[in-house]
Amino acid sequence: MTPPEIFRPSLISWNLTRLCNLKCPHCYLSAGKKADGELTTDECLSLMGEMQGLGTEMVILTGGEPLLRKDIYDLADAAASHGMWVVMGTNGVLLNERVAKKMVECGVKGVGISIDSIDPAKHNSFRGGPDSWEYSVKALEIAKANGLEVLVQTTVMDMNRDEIPQLIDFAKERGAWSFNLYFLVQTGRGQRMNDLSAVETEIMLTELVDAQEDYRPMLVRSKCAPQFKRIAYDLGRTGLESGGCMAGTEYCRITPDGDVTPCPYMTVAAGNIRQQSFTDIWNDSPVLNALRDPNQLKGRCGACEFKELCGGCRCRAYAGFDDYLQEDPACPHVPTGIPLELVPIVWTDAARARLERIPIKFIRKKVALGLEGYARSQGSREITLELYDAGLQGSGRAAPAFQGMPSFAPGKRPVAE
Repeated sequence: MTPPEIFRPSLISWNLTRLCNLKCPHCYLSAGKKADGELTTDECLSLMGEMQGLGTEMVILTGGEPLLRKDIYDLADAAASHGMWVVMGTNGVLLNERVAKKMVECGVKGVGISIDSIDPAKHNSFRGGPDSWEYSVKALEIAKANGLEVLVQTTVMDMNRDEIPQLIDFAKERGAWSFNLYFLVQTGRGQRMNDLSAVETEIMLTELVDAQEDYRPMLVRSKCAPQFKRIAYDLGRTGLESGGCMAGTEYCRITPDGDVTPCPYMTVAAGNIRQQSFTDIWNDSPVLNALRDPNQLKGRCGACEFKELCGGCRCRAYAGFDDYLQEDPACPHVPTGIPLELVPIVWTDAARARLERIPIKFIRKKVALGLEGYARSQGSREITLELYDAGLQGSGRAAPAFQGMPSFAPGKRPVAE
């Protein structure tokens, strides 16, 4: 008998505050003013042990603007001391030399900085802050100079659709670890905005899949568009280790006032940590457990041959149908009714040894599944070092694989290999 799958909150996005120094029109949190009843420092610190016990490996400290929380460095330090790889999501306006050095001292390993246009005036107008483009670009340079990995984050909309190739070039030229293209989910203030159509999304994702090879070893990734994996599989391209909706399976969000939701873009709460333990919410929530069963998916997603590889965006389904198990309205794919042929894949010892050098378990698992999917798309039944390098976009980085990722020892601060 196959043992039941164990689900762990390997990655947590933590909205520490609603307070923000900008007012972006697409903000899913409707950030600006501080929320009533935000979790205290002690409440946040008490969660760290539960996260570690449940197997959390990576935490994204975000907001609002997390740098506006007076205890941000204490929280970052505590997360790192509990063995988590800490990333901070910031608009970059407040990130100067002093802040960058303090981040490094507290164990922060990377920052996600939002750049939504090559045109500074256009970005500033969109973000609602004078000179925010200049501050963000300077923050990117300061972060890199201080040894922080940088992820450039862009939300694709009609206003910047034609700028995406230039923005990817911009990220590569500045040494970004990854360029992450977010596809708008109509929630928070983003409810007032128009998303790309399903056809436009498909075209954009296909262009993104095609762009990957030109930017190695920088990763080029989609967010909130897991059909990226279907397109990559169909085209026989790399990128299969990315994407796939993780909501409620390996990922969740904690709001400023303690709600646990499957993803930052979904408002439905699985529970509140002031009323239940985080452990009980993660293990027992009907919302999270429903998302862990692909057989409960409805519509085209439920019938799709790619439902285990992709699964559709559960947040977009919720925004569109008020049902997180419904089909993803941003995907135009019509299921064939023919299951994918999952032929067994074997690994050479050398390729398996390379895989084991990735220190974060949930990333290692995603890479393994992605490479096996890539092998099948190439008609191969064996993963060699050559196929590993061809199929993993980030494998061109300096050794060891995934340079800058931490090594973990229980109760110890992560240390880069």
